[in-house]
Amino acid sequence: MKKPGYILFMTFSILALCTALVSAFLTKGMMHKQVTSIILEQEVMNQLALSIPALAQSFLSFSADDLKGLDKSDKPSGKDQGESVKQDSNEKEDTTNFHKKLLEKILPVVNIPQIFMLKELDNTIPYSINLTFFCESGKININGLYDQVHKKFYNEGSPDNDQKVFATWLFEKIAELTEQKSLLQPFIEHVKQRKLPFNDVTELLSIKEFAQVFQHNIFYDKVVDEKKNKLFLTDVFTATSEDDTIQPWLLSPSVCALLGIEKEQKTQEFENKANKKIDLSGFKITSSWQTDWDALLKPVYGITYDKIPLPVTGVLSKEFKVNVFSIGVTITRESIEGENNIKTRIFAILKEKKLPDDSITYDIIKVYLV
Repeated sequence: MKKPGYILFMTFSILALCTALVSAFLTKGMMHKQVTSIILEQEVMNQLALSIPALAQSFLSFSADDLKGLDKSDKPSGKDQGESVKQDSNEKEDTTNFHKKLLEKILPVVNIPQIFMLKELDNTIPYSINLTFFCESGKININGLYDQVHKKFYNEGSPDNDQKVFATWLFEKIAELTEQKSLLQPFIEHVKQRKLPFNDVTELLSIKEFAQVFQHNIFYDKVVDEKKNKLFLTDVFTATSEDDTIQPWLLSPSVCALLGIEKEQKTQEFENKANKKIDLSGFKITSSWQTDWDALLKPVYGITYDKIPLPVTGVLSKEFKVNVFSIGVTITRESIEGENNIKTRIFAILKEKKLPDDSITYDIIKVYLV
């Protein structure tokens, strides 16, 4: 029996199936191309971000010519007493001049985002670079709080520098700003069980209570900070500072937040900001902050010494000595119609290194891909 239209029906059915298959393959192919393009571009941005610490190294470094007359090395011995006193005086002055030169370089840019628009150099490169310098000495050394050998806080019971008193204030202040419970007891319970110092601040996240407070605020983010006064784990604490005290000249943004300091931090072009001169005529290597704060640091932070919490005054470094810095880098691709921005963030730590020719450079000792 003949079935009119049967062949035509089968033909159109096969064509419809073929069309559906081709459409599916095309859709998957286009999605694959888009995903591949994003992955490739993300990798390009990652590599670009990983190259930025070299820019920071260049900025921080001092050549031998820069340090002429600012000798930091030990002077030869064998001089008579009079010559020795004069030599020690000259060496102290040279050292002061070096640290003053370093502070003049870093103070105008520390904690302040520097923006580089690459499209201004080449229209085909739609990337912007956000670079921020930090000083690790301006943070709280997590290893300087608790003595794991004697299983007690450093200087516990001391009237001037009792780290238990400071830690109690610190964790209560963190609880106040984050609206969470104090982290003091979880911290004590954790360090009592540790046998080694912290090698990395992020090890604190293994403590459940610390993770609840800081798991989404590990690295400093000015955008988040502007929305709400927030603290960031690696901006409050450090494990790479060589001192147990806090360097008041270069406090981190989160430490400023703990102290109630709202330092003016306007984003400016790197070149203009780096050339800004700050009056450091009264700078000295060793300071007594009770008498020197208002003259030296009130212009920097806008608060007087009597506003600094008493437990903090005992941990402020009296000597200016900084040799470990860190940088936060964000690479952003400008949005293209129909596509979202792509971002890459890294955090790197750089440590001072003196070379045989007496020049000073900085080694990259840690890099985090955020």
